[in-house]
Amino acid sequence: MNSKCVYQNVCLILALALASFSNTSIAAKVTGFTDSPKGITLGAGTYYFWLPNDNNYDPIPSLAPAGTTIANSNLEFLLPSKIGFFVQRGKVSFEPYFRYMLNLRKSFTASGTTVGTGYMTFGSYGYGANLGVSMLQKQRFQVNFVANGEIVFQRATVTFSESGGGTDKLKIKSTSTLVGIGLQPELWLGDMWSLSIFAGYQYGFLKYWDIEKAATFMGDPKTVGPLLDSDGNQTKAQFGGFLIEATLKLSFQGS
Repeated sequence: MNSKCVYQNVCLILALALASFSNTSIAAKVTGFTDSPKGITLGAGTYYFWLPNDNNYDPIPSLAPAGTTIANSNLEFLLPSKIGFFVQRGKVSFEPYFRYMLNLRKSFTASGTTVGTGYMTFGSYGYGANLGVSMLQKQRFQVNFVANGEIVFQRATVTFSESGGGTDKLKIKSTSTLVGIGLQPELWLGDMWSLSIFAGYQYGFLKYWDIEKAATFMGDPKTVGPLLDSDGNQTKAQFGGFLIEATLKLSFQGS
């Protein structure tokens, strides 16, 4: 089952749960954060790479044959999204979620021995959780200190079109582990809806890329196994960075 099917199935399950909740009578209407709400979350954001190890997952240079220079292969714009649920009791909240990540496609160029253009597309999925403690809490506004952790199964397809030649595709994979901390201000929008903004840093532990399916890429045969560079070293897949993520929360009932 590919990542898109997994994401669609999770969305369907949560949609059915939402319909089920909406058809039940609410025991205590939620009017703010002090009512200990619980419900469903839906969020999306992006990463900013400001530290040296944050953008350390670029596999394209490792795929280039000797004598080929790669340019603009480290400009990927990652777009993580999530869907899950949350429970808040007093000033403590817990939010497990399913993570799906794609990217805005950026082109890279190859020059030298091999000439052409290419791009990389992500279709990654995984799961994680936020644990928050409210530092400031009012009925319609609160600020949480949040710690989180994620495991994401990174899946990427690299496509390259050689000048005057054909098009190659190579599927690669890795598993990333992320831990982070940050602040999450939340605003009660009314009618059981609230909006939160997470701003924090996620550290990605060092992992490596593997070739998922044998193929010929840039004229070189690539076999299933570790993705090696021209010196025989494994290619790093170290994700992480500063995450900015907006989340809509729909609360069903209080405690």
